[in-house]
Amino acid sequence: MKIPDSYYTLKSNLLFCIAVPICLILFVVLYNPQFSFDTDVVSYRTSSAGLCMPIIAAIEMLCLLASRTLLHFAPTKIQLSRTEFIIWMIVEFIISCLFTGLFLSLYFHTNYFDLLPRIILIGFCLNIIPYSYYLFIMAMLDRDTRINQANLHIAQLRKNTPRPENNMIRFDDDKGNTKLVVSSERVISIESAGNYVNILYDDSGKLIRLSLRNTLKGIEDLCNANGLIRCHRSYFVNLSKIKVIRKTPDGVFAEMDREGLGHIPVSKTYASDLLRLFSEN
Repeated sequence: MKIPDSYYTLKSNLLFCIAVPICLILFVVLYNPQFSFDTDVVSYRTSSAGLCMPIIAAIEMLCLLASRTLLHFAPTKIQLSRTEFIIWMIVEFIISCLFTGLFLSLYFHTNYFDLLPRIILIGFCLNIIPYSYYLFIMAMLDRDTRINQANLHIAQLRKNTPRPENNMIRFDDDKGNTKLVVSSERVISIESAGNYVNILYDDSGKLIRLSLRNTLKGIEDLCNANGLIRCHRSYFVNLSKIKVIRKTPDGVFAEMDREGLGHIPVSKTYASDLLRLFSEN
C-alpha cells in the first residue's frame, strides 16, 4: 500500500526536519546525559560538548532536509509503500549518524569505527520519540483524509443516485405484460383510444406519450388506487397537474399546468366531484 500524499507535503517534512534537531537539543539540555568516548566522560555542560551539540543538530537537520527534499520534489518518481517509507527513514537516520560520527571522531580524535556503534545507539535512543510521534501524526492525518474522501465519495454517490419515488404505478397491457413503471406524480393524463390508452407522463421535464394496449376499464382500479381522477368517460387526469377548471358554453374543461397540452374535457357526471376535489387540493 502506497503512502498518502500527506507524507510528501513540504509543510510536514519541513516541520519534521526542524523538530528532530530541536528535540535532540532539548533532551540534552534538560537531562544532561553523560557521553563516554574512550576514557573521557563528556557532559553537555562542558565547553566541548556545548559546542558539539548545535553542530550535531545542524548535521542531522541537513541530512533530513536533503532526504525530505528528495521525497517532496520527486513524488511521481518515488512512490513508496509504508514499509519502504520506514526503511527510507532508517537509512536517513543511519546517514545522519555516519556524518555525526565523522564529525565527533575528528573533533575528539577518536577512531571512527570504534565510535560509530555508540553514535548509532545514542542516536536511536534520542530519535525514537520524534520519529514515532511523526509516524503517529501522519497516520492520524492519513486516517482523517481517508474519512473525508470517503464522505465526499458517499455524498457524490447519493447525489448521482436517483431517489426512489413513492406511489409507483405499474402499467400492464391486456396480456399482463408490464410496459411502464412510473411515479403517479409524473402521470399527467390517460386518454382512451379504442383498444389502447395513451398515457401522458413527465420524464425529467420531457413529455412522453405511451400507447398501451388496454382499456380505461382495465386500468380503472389501478388509477383510482394511485390518485388519478376520472373526469370523462375517455380520460383520467392527475389532479395536481390541473392549473384551472373552466366552465364555458361548450362545457367544462380542465386546463393543465403545462403549455401545449390543450384542455381536457370534464363530463357532467364527474364535474361536481372533480371541482370539489380540486378546491380541497
